[in-house]
Formats: sequence, structure tokens, C-alpha cells
Amino acid sequence: MNGLNQLLNFPRFGASGVNKRMALLCQGIDQVPAIKIVGSNGKGTTAHLVAEMAQRMGKKVGLYTSPHLLKVNERIKVNGLDISDRDLDDLLLWACARTEALDGVGRFEILTLAAIEYFTRCNVDLAVMEIGLGGRFDPVRIARGNISVMTSLDLEHTAILGNRLEDIAKEKAAVCQSGDVLLSAVGGIEACLPDGVAYVDLSQPALSPLQSNARLAAHALKRQFGLADLPDTFGVKVPGRLQKLSNDPPLYVDVAHSPAAVKTVLDHFKDRPISLVCAARTDKDVQALDHVFHHVIAIQPDETMKPADAILSGFLSPKKDKAQDVAEALSLAKEHLADHGMILCLGGFGLVGRVMAHIRGTHYDVISL
Repeated sequence: MNGLNQLLNFPRFGASGVNKRMALLCQGIDQVPAIKIVGSNGKGTTAHLVAEMAQRMGKKVGLYTSPHLLKVNERIKVNGLDISDRDLDDLLLWACARTEALDGVGRFEILTLAAIEYFTRCNVDLAVMEIGLGGRFDPVRIARGNISVMTSLDLEHTAILGNRLEDIAKEKAAVCQSGDVLLSAVGGIEACLPDGVAYVDLSQPALSPLQSNARLAAHALKRQFGLADLPDTFGVKVPGRLQKLSNDPPLYVDVAHSPAAVKTVLDHFKDRPISLVCAARTDKDVQALDHVFHHVIAIQPDETMKPADAILSGFLSPKKDKAQDVAEALSLAKEHLADHGMILCLGGFGLVGRVMAHIRGTHYDVISL
């Protein structure tokens, strides 16, 4: 794909000055209204919830998320349909050409520009756009819309965002600008907001993360479209989140890759024996869990992730193995499956995408954007 190849010629991360560059790149684009989703965990789930609920209301909806599970096209959707190869190619070539007079542009800026232009060309009623990292200097900050949603806060990317929750809250809340509204499932962060930003505290500690995300999504749409009542969130399915890929044996995948997110997944399965297939980024600690799995199989999908031995060292499970790839990992899990047991694959998009591709016999795009 010429456009994608050209995109990969740019550095993965842009230089400082992203806000100024994005303002220049988006000049002349008649942007559609957008809701921006920020947070540590639950961003993608909440973005999908907002988009599908808006579709149920009869709205034409653009959805921009990252990363992808199987194919880059998944990151840009309209009414649930991935952007076509041809449109993605055309838009990436257009966006790359638009950067010619600028220095320091990164891949995510170009992809975000392509998404904004695509939603404008498609004349969607609403663009739902997930923030990639932080908020203050994320390319999505340029999207036109005065409603943002904060799903959660956790100590993540501390080298970039700061090593205190207060620091991280400030960086993420800075996706908002004066006159904006931030709907937040995180309470007590009023002091972290930029001047002129209205704060709506929707935190309810008794809710599960999924319930909290659904509540945020419903309130965002109620405010966006001036609804009298909250829209219904029942039955919304999000790819890669508690997704069942097979019945015999029961095989589930989830992109959870932090201890808090993994605990939420495990709560769904109670005391059922679990054979865990897992991988981890170098900055994540998936084994920091108060849970003894029946069997743990660790893999290292690529060299940027933790070695399998390093992952296994943190688990107390009675049986532990390492595998070279997904096929071997699933084979080991099936071979030693407990009675009434199940297989659970955790470790972020990189692992889940590979598992889905293996089960479906399809291609997985190994592309770092």
C-alpha cells in the first residue's frame, strides 16, 4: 500500500510542537463535531460504546481508535465499517503530502489528520476520537468538539506523563481547552483541569469499569445531542474485550495489559480454572496479580516485549511454560486444560491480534504506528 509505506518513512513519534503542527495541518478542513476520549484504561471500550450508541440513534458516526487488532484500517471507521484499502491509501498520500513544508511530523499526526479529513469527507454527524497518549500533546487534541471524557487514571508512561497521579491527570485533562466540558469517571481532579474547563464528576466507585464506561458514554451522548434521557447501552460488543473466539475449548481474549484491567477481566470468571496465555510490554507488570492460574504460558511476540522467562518468574501457578508463538502456546494450553477449564489470552493488542489471526486463519499487520 503506497500510502502506508510512505507513512512508515516518518518517525513513529513526532518532535515537540505537535499542537502547532496539527493546527497548521488542519487549516481549511471543515471539521465535524467530535467527542474525545482520554484515560489510562477503558478508552477504546468507551469510544466504541459512544459510537455504537450514536449509530442506534440514527447518527452517522466516525470512530478513530488505536492500536489495531488485525489491520490498520480498523483504526478509522464510519458506522462500524473499516476504511477501505483504497480510501486509506489515498488519504495517507494526501496527508503525507500536506506535511511537506513541516519538520518533525510523526506517524500518529499523519494518521490523525487522515482520519479527520475522512470523517469530513463522509460528512459524519459525530466523530468519536480516542486519545493515544496523555492529552496535552496528542494530535487528537485538535479535533473540533467541546466534550471530552476521562475514563480512568493509572500510573502509566511515567517517563512522559509524570510519576504521580496528579501529574498524569493534568496531562490527560489538558486535552480540553477553555470552554470545554470534561465528563470524568475519576473524582477529585478539579484542580488538575485547565482554566475555563467545566468538570462533571460522574465517578461511582461501586460500578465495574465496564458499567462506568457505559455510563460515561451515555452521558456524553446526552450532552452532545441534548437528549432528555440517557441512551441505552445494552448489548454493545467491543472487539478484543472479553471476546469469545471458540467454544471447544472455551477461548477468550482481552486486550487488558495492566494489573487493574486484568483484575477486571478475571472478576468475570470467578473461580473457574484458567489456562493463561500471556505477553507483556516492558513497562507493564501483568503478573502483579493476586490470582493463581491453573497454567501459565508466556510468549514474546516481538523483541520490544518482555522475554517469556521474565513474565513467568512472577507467577506462582503450579504449571508454567513458555512458547515460541501463539500456535505453540494454544497447543500447550489445550493439552493441559483442567476439567471445566478455559483458555484466556491477555497481553494487549499485539497478543490478542495474533491470537485472533491464528484462530481465523487471517493476516496480522505487524506495524508500529
